[in-house]
Amino acid sequence: METIELNTTQNVSLQFPVASIADRILAFFFDAVIMGLYFILAAILIAQWFDAGTWEFIFLLLPPLFYHLLFELFFNGQTPGKRIMHIRVFKANGTALTAGSCFIRWIFRLADISLTSGALATLIIIINGKGQRLGDIAAKTTVLKISKKDNLQQTLWVDIEKDYHPRFPEVESLTDKDVQTIKEVVNIVNDSRRRPDNYVQLLVNTRKAIEQKTKTSSELSDIEFLTTIIKDYNAYHQRII
Repeated sequence: METIELNTTQNVSLQFPVASIADRILAFFFDAVIMGLYFILAAILIAQWFDAGTWEFIFLLLPPLFYHLLFELFFNGQTPGKRIMHIRVFKANGTALTAGSCFIRWIFRLADISLTSGALATLIIIINGKGQRLGDIAAKTTVLKISKKDNLQQTLWVDIEKDYHPRFPEVESLTDKDVQTIKEVVNIVNDSRRRPDNYVQLLVNTRKAIEQKTKTSSELSDIEFLTTIIKDYNAYHQRII
C-alpha cells in the first residue's frame, strides 16, 4: 500500500497509507446516498407545504451543491462518506487543512468528478500515486486512510493509576496537539505492522522536540520517556494528583 510521510508541527515525520480508489469510490457512494435521501425528503416537503417556485428549488439544490465543501471545511476534512470509510483530507505538507484548500478541491470537483463521472479523478489518482486528483494537486492536499483503531488511539486519554505521581511537571507547557503527536509516535513504534524502518530516529526526533519544549532531561529510554510524558500530561489534566 502506498504511504505518504507528513511532518507535524513538532517536525516529526509520520507515515499514513494513501486512501485506495475503492475507499474513495465507496465514500462517494455513501455521500451520494445521503444527498439522494435529502433530495427525496426536500421534494416531499416542498410538494406538501409550498407552491414549487424559485426559492423552493434553490432550497432543494443549494445544500447538495455545497455538501462536500461544508463538510470538509467544518468536519476536519471528512464528509459522512469519508468518515464511514475512515479516510480524510490532509494537507500534503502536514499543516492544518485550510478553507482555501477546501474551496479549491470543491471547485475542481466540476472537472474531476461531475463532468467526467469521476473518470478523470480516477485516472489522475492512479497516475499520481499520492492519493491526489486534480483538485488535490491544485490545493496541495491528499486523502489518507485513518483506521478506526487509529482514531481511538489518537485521543489524549490514557488510564492512570490512582497512586500515580507525575515525574515531569513541565508537561503543563505542552498542548493537546503535542501529546497527540507523541501518542501517535508511540503507537506506531509499538505496532510491528506499521513500524517504519527509521523508527529509532523517529523516537529520537520526537524526544528532542519535547525535551526542548519542556526544558527537561531524563535517563529514561526514548520510548519510556515519551510514554511517561503522556501519562504525566493525563495525570495533571485528569486532576488525580
